[in-house]
Amino acid sequence: MKAALLSGAVAAGLLLTGCHKEPKGQILAIVNGEEISMQELNAELQGARIPDNADRAKIRKEVLQRLIDRKLIVQKAREQGLDKTPEFVAQQRRLEENLLVSLLGQKIAATVPMPDDRDITQYIADNPSQFSGRQRLLLDQIQFAAPKDPKQLLMLRDAHSLDDVAAGVQKLGLAMSRGKGVIDTGRLDPQMVKIIDKLPPGEPFVLPSNGQYVASVIVGRDSTPTPGNVARLAAAEVVRRKALVAESKAQVARARTGAEIQYQPGYEPDKSAIKASQAKAAEKK
Repeated sequence: MKAALLSGAVAAGLLLTGCHKEPKGQILAIVNGEEISMQELNAELQGARIPDNADRAKIRKEVLQRLIDRKLIVQKAREQGLDKTPEFVAQQRRLEENLLVSLLGQKIAATVPMPDDRDITQYIADNPSQFSGRQRLLLDQIQFAAPKDPKQLLMLRDAHSLDDVAAGVQKLGLAMSRGKGVIDTGRLDPQMVKIIDKLPPGEPFVLPSNGQYVASVIVGRDSTPTPGNVARLAAAEVVRRKALVAESKAQVARARTGAEIQYQPGYEPDKSAIKASQAKAAEKK
């Protein structure tokens, strides 16, 4: 009997020893039994901007402490049952889906090659406002608050000068201020630049800006052509990005074709809007 009890005690001691975790190897710390690995720390450091002359060992220790604090807060939240709430479940699903979308995007990007010289040359020729014809547009401007109903901005369609815009904004009762500004055509959508270039001299155009609107009139132009080597690199990146977007959309379209999607009554998509979108896509082709 004594031998059996002794054997049991030894076995229990060994079991407890086996369950005791120690931070070693790839495990950097243990917080109330929860491990923090080297991989987790590296993932945390991945998005950080660390100066070349920084003490990396010190930074790693600081980041590890932040990870420990986060683990403690998370553990406290779990103790209070916050990980069982509908809000948590919905947010967790959303974050997981966004992560998977990002990972799939990275996988798609790995399959899309850089464009060839012909495509790059063609893009540069088709979009001179970004390259050889790039300009700084010198502007007189009025910045004004966004109305509660965006449709109210339609009254500015008949404004053919900045003073007309100011009068219209005053009628709407919106706060505004006048000043000067600059637009780099290389940073604008080429189609938008074409529309602006077709405006009569002194004709204002309105663009959204940080939750407000800015009405502008061109008062001068400075030529700032993009150097050839920079232009080709920039054009290659834009062409490749468009190819990535096209491939992503194609994958979604193929997935929709084979998917079974059921809607609760009242939540079905507007068929007329879908047809209009398909017609617009067909026109672009």
